[in-house]
Amino acid sequence: MLHSLRQTLSRQDTFTVRNKMDKNEVISFFDIHSTTWDENMEKDDSKMNEILDVAKISSGNSVLDIACGTGVMIDYYIERNVSKVTGVDISSKMIEIARNKFKKYDFIDFLCEDAEEFNFKNQYDRVMVFNAFPHFPNQKALIKNLTKAVKSGGTVTVAHDRGRKDLDNHHKSVQASKISNGLISENTLEEIFKSAGLVDIYKKATEDIYIVSGVKA
Repeated sequence: MLHSLRQTLSRQDTFTVRNKMDKNEVISFFDIHSTTWDENMEKDDSKMNEILDVAKISSGNSVLDIACGTGVMIDYYIERNVSKVTGVDISSKMIEIARNKFKKYDFIDFLCEDAEEFNFKNQYDRVMVFNAFPHFPNQKALIKNLTKAVKSGGTVTVAHDRGRKDLDNHHKSVQASKISNGLISENTLEEIFKSAGLVDIYKKATEDIYIVSGVKA
């Protein structure tokens, strides 16, 4: 029913519905699932590297990894010889696991914070939001805040390693209305990127991958 309702609303009203998500429910869900997250994670190296290539993540970059969870992307950053990684997640249990996994790396740190609101004191070369965007109730605020956290010429990337339809079907299997929304179209996300000051927008949305990336002017 919620999906049908979204289809009848204007774009502005759709964002109003999104703001009714419950962040406490989001935190609780990911805290509960943190201990089994890694064992249930399937990674396709070709997709991951395509996402990283689009985001232009390479040697010497500083990376802000939003909704990092247990650190799914961090091994890939290490392989690319980045200079710094800051992982951010709203779930303290996810962050606890990530810290333990990567504690031997002095260039990696973690923050348990709300990325929509947190004032990032540092600016980064690259900002990544991987497999997490539907769990943010105020997506316009998120992109605006992340654009502040990226250096001029740096990139902000939102990506999923599955297609939009597949992802939306997956989220129907959990308590979706309180912890997630349907993934917005790449064209709608492009508009949000542009309104935040991002340019040179790259978009790809197929049956098995979704990437939107922009450059801070």
